Amino acid sequence: MNSPHRINGRFSFSAFKVNRSRCVCAVLTVGVLLLSGITFAADPDAAANWKYQPELLQPFWQGDTVRGESVLFIKDPQTGEAKASVLFPVGKVLKVTNSAGTVTYEAGRDYRWKPGTHEIILPADSRINSQTPADLRRPDDSQRHKLTHRDGNGEIFFGGKLEYHNMQTCVTYTHHAPVDWQKIVPTFDEKMLPRTISKLRQNKPVSIVLMGDSISTGCNASGWAGAAPFQPAFLELLQQHLEHLYKTKVNVTNPSVGGKDTRWALTEVDQVVEPKPDLVIIAFGMNDSAGRSAKEYQANTKALMEEVRKKLPETEFILVAPMLGNKDWVRLKHELFPQYRDALAELCKPGVALADMTSIWTEFLKEKQDWDLTGNGVNHPNDFGHRVYAQVLSALLVPPTVSVSTVAESPAPEELMLWNGHAPIDKEHFKKEDTKITVHRPAKGNGAAIVICPGGGYQRLVTGGEGHGIAKWLNQHGITGIVLEYRMPHGRTYVPLMDAQRAIRMVRANAKRWDIDPDRIGIMGFSAGGHLASTAATHFDKGNPQAKELIDRESSRPDFAILVYPVVTMGESTHGGSRKNLLGTNPTPELVKLFSNEKQVTKQTPPIFLAHAVDDKPVPIKNSQDLYAALQSQKIPSKLLELPSGGHGLNGYKGPMWDAWQKQSLEWLAKLKIIPEQDAKD
Repeated sequence: MNSPHRINGRFSFSAFKVNRSRCVCAVLTVGVLLLSGITFAADPDAAANWKYQPELLQPFWQGDTVRGESVLFIKDPQTGEAKASVLFPVGKVLKVTNSAGTVTYEAGRDYRWKPGTHEIILPADSRINSQTPADLRRPDDSQRHKLTHRDGNGEIFFGGKLEYHNMQTCVTYTHHAPVDWQKIVPTFDEKMLPRTISKLRQNKPVSIVLMGDSISTGCNASGWAGAAPFQPAFLELLQQHLEHLYKTKVNVTNPSVGGKDTRWALTEVDQVVEPKPDLVIIAFGMNDSAGRSAKEYQANTKALMEEVRKKLPETEFILVAPMLGNKDWVRLKHELFPQYRDALAELCKPGVALADMTSIWTEFLKEKQDWDLTGNGVNHPNDFGHRVYAQVLSALLVPPTVSVSTVAESPAPEELMLWNGHAPIDKEHFKKEDTKITVHRPAKGNGAAIVICPGGGYQRLVTGGEGHGIAKWLNQHGITGIVLEYRMPHGRTYVPLMDAQRAIRMVRANAKRWDIDPDRIGIMGFSAGGHLASTAATHFDKGNPQAKELIDRESSRPDFAILVYPVVTMGESTHGGSRKNLLGTNPTPELVKLFSNEKQVTKQTPPIFLAHAVDDKPVPIKNSQDLYAALQSQKIPSKLLELPSGGHGLNGYKGPMWDAWQKQSLEWLAKLKIIPEQDAKD
């Protein structure tokens, strides 16, 4: 996988030093590697969607909280109940999400647990994904890879990308005293890797090379596959963690190739030494286990180290004893894994350390099943497994630290339906449909809240970069972020606006429960979502004090608005697709004027911040300029940030233009006394 470097606090894969980043999925036979011919390139944009979180790299065996442990719930076909087990006896479940992190489930409604036990239980009507054992099997010879189950009953289901990821669920929980892991987890010993650790302590740049098989290329991390949560594989996680903790540059090079083994590695010494590594991580074994003896495995590993040290005598090594493959796969010689681990341990001495994933995986499988942890069904880790790999490696390089506190964690996101299944489609007619808001609350809020309207041309919703990602950024500044998944018009022009107005009313109605000031509730929108936000900011009412439903008594006027590369007008400068999807093919002049929001500004319009790139072609900057002029004519507090570049989408939600609107919008909110000045700082 490509090696990311920092750009303005984010990670980019453009600085790629090695030309072999592709993962070749391989199937083992005894002594033979049968390549499937399927290759998946790492997603070049994945790093831009991932934000490093130090608490996720805290070793799972330290402290009293496990974060994002993966499980796969297995359903009883008779009762409909589903169950899965976590590593440690549960003290309290803090959060349960889908693997993408985009859906948070509700305790009691979707799951339950009994303190002191390992088991999480899903009721029959839970919204959490669950499978039957039969779902994880396939008929003989029905898959591209023949993964015969050891019991002879068909084949193990193979997941080439994120099939298992999509079936799995992530659990964050506190736990009671765990089993004694100290005998198997790595311990920090500076004498084992003295040169590398010394350079890190002195904040000197460090070069690391990873030489391994398909696990090392990144299979089946979500970032490798290009889907949420876009977590990188273990090498990039290790790089990010070391750079964060040691405040130095860590250069990583990854010449790993899927389907390869220790014999192949001996032919690649030049690839290993070319970046002049301080540390080489050797991570083979999964493909060797097709039949290579522990003696030959050890000899190949030892020869590789010797050849490297002939050219770079001071190089240090971490030898990775791999995770366990699926014991139910007939072509995998499971008994070889502990033999490989012991063979690697015999090679360890100062300058050569062991990362023992084999023993850790053995303990995992005492409480969990392979399907809880697998990325592909047979021999790759999922996101949780890649984090464990990174945790084990970092434990050899980083002294133990104080556990990350769980006290300051944000509450779990809360989803609410807007219309209770009976939504208006105009002023008089209703339909059995609904949509939702997702409330992301900060760990320590300042009372401000923003309803977020993602873009998508009134045809779809970009809820990642323009929705939940924005909410999490707002949380970092004490602001509650509410993602509105408004309905698409489909010939019903007023539907999105009614959803936005309803969302604002709902936030006001729940202000006390969510620790929100009802006079500091704003709206934010991007692209077509910016049109919706500007429509809500220019079309509002005070609420109906006589309404039966309390929500309808609340005002729909936002207290402020932030519009980023927004569609504003339905006139000449509009975005054609958004106009057609909202107003139809031949709207009346009256309808065009009504939804041209630069023409709807009054003295009651709330303060508005606008950000727009001058080179935005799909949505010309004139949209923002005309609205800003109208606001100024009415003396409405407003600001227009004209960005010199970035186009529509501001370079894909990253870089200096993206950072500029975020920074200046927070400063604008602080100037208006909507948030404290300290919360406007990075």
